[in-house]
Amino acid sequence: MPHSRSSPMKKISCDLRIGLVMDNGERLPLTGHLRFDPADPIAVTLVVRMPADETVAWTFARTLLMAGGPRPASVGDVRVQPVHGNKRRVMTITLTGPDGHADLELPSQRVAAFLRHTYEAVPPEVEAGLIDWDAEFGPLLGLGGTRTERPTDM
Repeated sequence: MPHSRSSPMKKISCDLRIGLVMDNGERLPLTGHLRFDPADPIAVTLVVRMPADETVAWTFARTLLMAGGPRPASVGDVRVQPVHGNKRRVMTITLTGPDGHADLELPSQRVAAFLRHTYEAVPPEVEAGLIDWDAEFGPLLGLGGTRTERPTDM
């Protein structure tokens, strides 16, 4: 199925039960969700509802989440790895920031189903064609969000 920027695709999300692994090994039950927006097809966002109704959101590469299912993978401040043993089917996502780190356990089958839906909606080979490169890099290049034509020599 061909994809184009002019045909809007639905955002995909998946509600999750999340375990925050405490320093003493106990797990604090939390909820949250994974979110995928085809307008930014290389990324997924994990939103975690913390106690006291706070939410924390981390956006990272969709390929990192996929790679971390069967084996450990990390990029920057995000590490994803499967947990084996005790018949628990979870994956751990470790998020590190200036204020510390959090080890989160997510149900691996729900994450895998979510990823399948995202790759059905936007296969890897069409990701680059869906990104608005001018919007992504325009501010960095001083284009102010609009393309400007370069003058030509006469």
